[in-house]
Amino acid sequence: MMPNPNPYQARQAKRKGQRKAGTVDDLKAHLWAAIDKLSAALDTDSPEVADLTRLTHALSQAATSYLRVIEVGELEARLEKLEQASERRSG
Repeated sequence: MMPNPNPYQARQAKRKGQRKAGTVDDLKAHLWAAIDKLSAALDTDSPEVADLTRLTHALSQAATSYLRVIEVGELEARLEKLEQASERRSG
């Protein structure tokens, strides 16, 4: 059997089946949906103490992650503006 003369095509075809990496906005939307569901779960009539503890911890972790994603998104936007300004000055 001869080696494939164009192996990059096989790799590209394989990658097409894989999901593309999400963006900061995608992550932000998913985290917010999770936070919303956790909040709704906390609003149920008198949850068990163990459930309340678990849900509160999960909400806290999700909120922390959400805030970090927002920070990254804002920094990404600011960096892009700075790069564009730098290109205009040097170009």
